[in-house]
Amino acid sequence: MKPEMPQTHVTLDVRGMHCASCAGRVEKALAGVPGVAAAAVNLATSQASVQADFSQATAGQLVDAVRRAGYEATVVPDARRATGDGFERQATEIAAWRRRLAVAVGLLVPLVLATHGPWFSGPVRLWLQLLLAVPLQIYVGGPYFVGAARQLRHRAANMDTLIALGTGTAFVAGLFQFFSGVLASTAHGSAGAMYFADAAMILTFITFGKWLESKAKHRASRAIRRLLDLRPPVANVLDRERIETVSVDRVSVGQTILVRPGEKVPLDAEVTVGTSAVDQSWLTGESMPVDRGPGDEILSGTVNLDGALKARVTRTAGQSALARVIELVGRAQESKPRLGRLADRVVAWFVPGVLAVAVATLLVWGVVVGDWAVALRSTVAVLVVACPCALGLATPTAVLVAGGRGAEQGILIKNAQALETAARLDTVVLDKTGTVTEGTPRVSSIRPAEGVSEEKLLGVAAAVERLSDHPLARAVVDEARRRALPRQTADELDIVRGIGVRGQLDGQTVWVGGVDTFEAAGVDPGPVGESAIQLRQQDETPLVVVAGGRALGAIGLSDPVAPGAAEAVEQLRRMGLRIELLSGDHETTARRIAAELGIEHVTAEVLPDAKHEFVRQLQQSGRTVAMVGDGINDAAALAAADLGIAIGSGADVAIETADVVLASGDLRTVGQTILLGRATVRTIRQNLFWAFLYNAVLLPVAAGTLIPVLGWALPPSAAAAAMAASSVSVVGNSLLLRVRGKTGL
Repeated sequence: MKPEMPQTHVTLDVRGMHCASCAGRVEKALAGVPGVAAAAVNLATSQASVQADFSQATAGQLVDAVRRAGYEATVVPDARRATGDGFERQATEIAAWRRRLAVAVGLLVPLVLATHGPWFSGPVRLWLQLLLAVPLQIYVGGPYFVGAARQLRHRAANMDTLIALGTGTAFVAGLFQFFSGVLASTAHGSAGAMYFADAAMILTFITFGKWLESKAKHRASRAIRRLLDLRPPVANVLDRERIETVSVDRVSVGQTILVRPGEKVPLDAEVTVGTSAVDQSWLTGESMPVDRGPGDEILSGTVNLDGALKARVTRTAGQSALARVIELVGRAQESKPRLGRLADRVVAWFVPGVLAVAVATLLVWGVVVGDWAVALRSTVAVLVVACPCALGLATPTAVLVAGGRGAEQGILIKNAQALETAARLDTVVLDKTGTVTEGTPRVSSIRPAEGVSEEKLLGVAAAVERLSDHPLARAVVDEARRRALPRQTADELDIVRGIGVRGQLDGQTVWVGGVDTFEAAGVDPGPVGESAIQLRQQDETPLVVVAGGRALGAIGLSDPVAPGAAEAVEQLRRMGLRIELLSGDHETTARRIAAELGIEHVTAEVLPDAKHEFVRQLQQSGRTVAMVGDGINDAAALAAADLGIAIGSGADVAIETADVVLASGDLRTVGQTILLGRATVRTIRQNLFWAFLYNAVLLPVAAGTLIPVLGWALPPSAAAAAMAASSVSVVGNSLLLRVRGKTGL
């Protein structure tokens, strides 16, 4: 069984994190709070997700733990995701990096010209270089020095430490050379200028990388922003025919709202007055509108197309279907798969290791070789080139993009581990009713008696069945409505237990029921009885209709295969997966459906407990199993499976138990889920590979290992450019998931 979830979940906004070592430190601090069962920190979203028993832990204790680790944190209110505040903060962050980048470039260009240009000489050149370098170091480099100082107070180190040491060392060396040149009245001061330029270029390249990185992370989270844009901020509330426009957060369950043509539905509600076509493509992915009238549900974010609707609110803004979708996507993006733990383990030792390499580089080149100029520049290059950002972003950015891509396809992924599991699947178990079939009966055959038209037979049956709420009755009425037959309603209805229903229509007694209806009505079945037997042999449920002492005909009903089910099964087969059909229905019915879909492995007449055991047996045979279901009786099997996939139109308990929810109810999205999982895992592995390779190759080069062989060293400015490029490349590779998620490539 999957482990039980801790009692409470809380999300924290964490400020001050710049690299994976920061995330690891915050995660460790949160995990140390009594009552915390699990803590995961996402560098890409700057948030921490905490599962805790709040009878032992408090939100204040969590915030204090983050503060003691050297960072700032605030609790994200439950409804905050529905407001978009987090994305406004992201936009502010992008603007801040853009301003620092503009200042950096604006000061770097004249600094380089002052260093190498022919326009200035003597003390003027020296002082101009200093005047340009100092503000750049203070304003652009300020955040890194502040971050490094904060870490030092807590006896820790992170990326800020590396950058502050690298640029600070170069800047101090430049100051030393500057004052040496001034005191000696040197006209050129080229050495000091080069150190100033190194520090300036390092900060400029790193800031450029941070700006690109923040923009990419903002783009990666645009799926949630699109979902947020679906919900109108206000609703038109009716109070005794007076219309008041109020914030959706102030509307309560039971209040009546007015949705005009062309408006978005602000809240989940049940239509009380009016009919209209509603575009609910955000949920189903289908562009065709659906008809909605009294008694039908309309959902927040859908668009009312052509008629005014009055509706009674059934869920508040924070509990709407749209809010649940946003919450599911957000939770998935906060979590991390097992693959991310490798980077976490490496990052825990990364910064101390880099500092050790930097000290060794300084001592070898300075003390052993005796070349302090090379020692200084190589040490700066080591400090700058070694950045754990790429490692820290490798997993969360891929999960962020994959979760958003899934949401756009109607695939709601509850946690990142589900993506990793989807990539390992080799067996898919499909429930029958409501999963590969529509789950509701429909009229599939009409067999009228001689001299009776199909319209006559169906119209008489519907006239009586309109008084019943039985699923078979609704199927007959729906078919009559679909054929636009004249509406008739019987005068009264009697339910005859074990037989069917009886009503009065135009002075005649009308019976609608099973084959025992003939005997109860006292009529000869004749050819109609034979038609009923044939329908049963075809695995259809027969309803016979008798009126005025005569058998009018038989109507066959069945649960049809869901649209796209055959295509979905074929897609899963092409992907090399074993497909099992699991049903509590009769053996003949299950095998007919399986034959229609091309499924070879069928298990029927299975109780809920046996479904759970069936999944367990597959797992014990070494298979990695996904269970796809929609009903309450599927919940145990969904929980037992390696990956539980619930049809979004199914029972709430199935949706809550599953790892993945298919909001559209389209079975074809099962294959898309697996392809997305495969593509995500492949992207994470690529990101980790390149992040590890980057550090494995460039750290030795920065330390000067190529100088004895090729006479070439990695300049500190080039090291800064490489460091920035590594982080941007990882985020960029993750963004490609928007394409790869469609094909699994």
